[in-house]
Amino acid sequence: MKNSKLLSSILPGIIVLFFIMSIVIFPKESIESAIVGMNICINILIPSLLPFLIGANLLINLKVMDILGVFLEKPSRILFNVPGKSSLIFAISILSGYPIGSKLTSNLRQNNQISKVEAQRLASFCSTSGPLFIVGSVGIGMFNNSKIGYFILLCHYIGALSIGILFRFYNTSSDIKSYNSNTSILTRLKKIIFYEDEEKGFYSIFGDSVRNGINTILVVCGFVIVFSVLFKILTVLKFIDLISSILFVFFHPFNISIEVIQAFISGLFEITIGCNNVSLLSGTSLIFKISICTFIISFSGISILAQCCNFLSHTDINIPLYIFGKLLHGVNSFLLCYILYPIFKNTLDIQTFNNSIFYNIYVDKVFTNIPFNNSIFFIFIFIVYILTYINDISKKIV
Repeated sequence: MKNSKLLSSILPGIIVLFFIMSIVIFPKESIESAIVGMNICINILIPSLLPFLIGANLLINLKVMDILGVFLEKPSRILFNVPGKSSLIFAISILSGYPIGSKLTSNLRQNNQISKVEAQRLASFCSTSGPLFIVGSVGIGMFNNSKIGYFILLCHYIGALSIGILFRFYNTSSDIKSYNSNTSILTRLKKIIFYEDEEKGFYSIFGDSVRNGINTILVVCGFVIVFSVLFKILTVLKFIDLISSILFVFFHPFNISIEVIQAFISGLFEITIGCNNVSLLSGTSLIFKISICTFIISFSGISILAQCCNFLSHTDINIPLYIFGKLLHGVNSFLLCYILYPIFKNTLDIQTFNNSIFYNIYVDKVFTNIPFNNSIFFIFIFIVYILTYINDISKKIV
């Protein structure tokens, strides 16, 4: 017992020390990969995620999610055994992508709006990728076929729903029967609208939502940059090649090449790199490449898992069980690709081109150039961020 505690306290420090020493030893590679991560944040994550984060926080604080949740209570209870507002969190998750679903689940649990068991169920299926990434980046950008993107999207979301239905049976013995189906919708609406609480004006709520959204996006960007550098360092040290060689020994009898294993492992670290590597594989069937990409997107990779676990760790949600749920999500989505493929085979099974040139151009444009307009955008966000604090301070002085 003591040895395990000693290992858990020393091992993270050793890993961090190794990471810092590697940055010192490989400064050029580290800076280049950090710039790539920074550009992903500036050009993709901040413009796409920040508005959703602010809007989602507003929906929660203005009780819009509670009101709409009243009408969705019964189907949510039947399907997933969670409150009605959970359906809205799933909708926001599939529109915006990782890691907003986990962040909103964490918010509900921290505000004690759902129980621990309900939060665990909610976290299992309200953590999905968004259509812009799956259809735009993977389907069109990597496979040159939007229909492949929509097929992956379908398998990914059905896989998430299947996990939600599976987790509805999780720990049912501890459920608190707080939901009364005999209570009328009007009565529950009155209880939500006229519930006595600390009164906050719209501008105060808006300021809190902006500040919360910016704090969240900064955390997400920090994870992206760190894991971008980490993956580059592991690649330079041939660690990825070493793991691939070891796994190749076990998977060689199944006629799986080392290139497939390398692409898959890269996806376990970062889904964009992994999906692109898989799409460029030659001598591999289309359905196998689609299925691997679907698994990678559904499992989400270590980088996104770390982001989601960071938000969930502020609650009493079981993190290992959440990760296990994401693994099941990946397996379910992988199997769904093979189950549904015969239906869509004629639509999907077309000649796709080797898009390495296209992808290199895409990376050069998106990930290596920081336009001047982004500096203005950052200044604007910084000003709004400061003004929210000034607003709070002025209220306290008055």
